Amino acid sequence: MELWNFRGKQNTITEALQISLPEHAVISVVGAGGKTSLIFSWARELAASGKNVVITTTTHMYRPDRMEEDGIRIVVSDDPERPDKVKAPPAEVLDGLRDTADVVLIEADGSRRMPLKWPADHEPVIPDYTDFTVCVAGLSALGRKTSDAIYNADGLPEVLKRETVDINLIHAMISSREGGQKGVRGDFRVFMNQIDDDIDRLAAAYRLQQIFAVMGIQSAWGSLLSEEPKIAIILEAAGNSTRFGSNKLLHIMDNGHPMAASIFNAVRPLDVYRKILVTQYDEVAALADDLEIVMNDRPDLGISRSMQLGLAAAGDADAYMFCVCDQPGLKTTTLERLIEAYKKGTAGIVSLSWKGKMCNPKIFASRYREELMSLSGDTGGRQIIASHKDDILLVEAESEDEVKDIDRL
Repeated sequence: MELWNFRGKQNTITEALQISLPEHAVISVVGAGGKTSLIFSWARELAASGKNVVITTTTHMYRPDRMEEDGIRIVVSDDPERPDKVKAPPAEVLDGLRDTADVVLIEADGSRRMPLKWPADHEPVIPDYTDFTVCVAGLSALGRKTSDAIYNADGLPEVLKRETVDINLIHAMISSREGGQKGVRGDFRVFMNQIDDDIDRLAAAYRLQQIFAVMGIQSAWGSLLSEEPKIAIILEAAGNSTRFGSNKLLHIMDNGHPMAASIFNAVRPLDVYRKILVTQYDEVAALADDLEIVMNDRPDLGISRSMQLGLAAAGDADAYMFCVCDQPGLKTTTLERLIEAYKKGTAGIVSLSWKGKMCNPKIFASRYREELMSLSGDTGGRQIIASHKDDILLVEAESEDEVKDIDRL
């Protein structure tokens, strides 16, 4: 974890944000691009210093791997409609948490894992007794299309709408009383996340800090995730489409685009180590000339051939996400959830699921590389999964449409 503010490199989040914690402090975290990472990193930092910390939410958050750590309690309610999420505890429980902890950290906003957010009418949900409100912004949004990088981009005021995200848009969004400062209670701080050794993002953070300082807003910046795993996405598009009757990857969908274009568009915004397309078709390769292309000269050898060509091209990646190209309903946000689930390090195999049943895509840690390279025919990774059932984590899809593969007209 790397942290800076205008004074230079800092050792703790508390120092970086220039916060003097009162007795029984309540901190609400809003925005996008790393709220949960900030909250858990901060909680562990505070607990290590002897503080008794509670983590909770006033909206929803993804279910933590553990509900209790040394010095940290997580107080939430189950969400029966979303088993992968938890929601706010009853109001009387939430309001009483301040008296039970040295610090209460509240996830007070949702963003579907996008780097920036413009709040909807009902957001954020910040308790009146909050001492500090911290707005998180992910600088991986810079240079990306607003529709891909901003949650609720359609809700932006007309004066802020534009094609791509730049510094001016970020500071306007965060400083706005209808944006990053909406509903603020207590003192306001900004944390700019996802610097990730990117010199352009670092320069942008320094410039944004100067702009915020002129506006009287204190800020810090850095990267909350250290030693990021290098994940290679391997797109498999070499099948013969025998049941479809023609090359289904080139079939024009209702949106006017070839089927394969949907998964390519879902993968493009992801910030990963490598993006590799394995195909036997020049026409499919032409749809993805911004990806690394590997031609499969022996598709008759089955799925395993495409997997192994992708593995060879992935080099020293730490993990491999295998995606088929006939799932046109798959969303970028779902792929991001798979990646974030893998980054937690609790499992070596992470799979998308629907109603508890494994589906594609799947991520395999590099420790399974030799087993993957030994596969043959059309078995895919089923043998490996069957042999390592205790090393699997499922991530539920948002809808059934995301897991449907198209085999027939």
